[in-house]
Amino acid sequence: MPAEELGPLPAGRHGYSREQVAHHQRERLIAGLAAAVAEKGYAAVTLSDIVKQAKVSRRVFYANFEGKEQCFLAAFEVVLAHLRELVAEAVEGIPGWPQRTIAAGRAVLGFLAAEPDLARLCLVESRGAGPAVTARFNEAVGELAPLLRQGRAERPEGERPLPESTEDSTIGALVSLAYRKAAAGEAAQLGDLLPDCIELVLLPYLGPAEAARLAREAA
Repeated sequence: MPAEELGPLPAGRHGYSREQVAHHQRERLIAGLAAAVAEKGYAAVTLSDIVKQAKVSRRVFYANFEGKEQCFLAAFEVVLAHLRELVAEAVEGIPGWPQRTIAAGRAVLGFLAAEPDLARLCLVESRGAGPAVTARFNEAVGELAPLLRQGRAERPEGERPLPESTEDSTIGALVSLAYRKAAAGEAAQLGDLLPDCIELVLLPYLGPAEAARLAREAA
């Protein structure tokens, strides 16, 4: 946001430049939307709810976002970026696709369980937050497909080829598991799904016995 759109700032007290204040206001709006959605659900949240939570004016809101849906998208992107960072840290230096998959699953579910409001925002409220959010959600979960596809190299030689739809089916099942947990108000228990998720992901590539063994170890 251009600095001139911020209006007058108290001089010599906060120590922030106009650009820094603009950045903090945007962050507060994103956090305000997340808090309002957690309290009321996306459909019921109004602009007044968001700016009240963020403690900023409507003018500041419209200087950052065109509307509620765009603010929701910004919140979704913040969570997504953080999850990418967590996964990258979790899998760094871990040899073997199955072990990296387990580490990534633990990182994602651990974060979502620790932040149940954000988990509900991404997994549940995104379904009714408008077509742009739905499309972005589908695009984001689609990023898992290339990662899962690496598991095809783990299959023994001579095994029957997996259907092309394997990754899409697996992702759909994972999202459904997580959605049901969050929609039931149990987002804080998403970590409990780790064994089921690990077995679900590994089974097509490693077979039932090895997938079950690694899922038990992950638990």
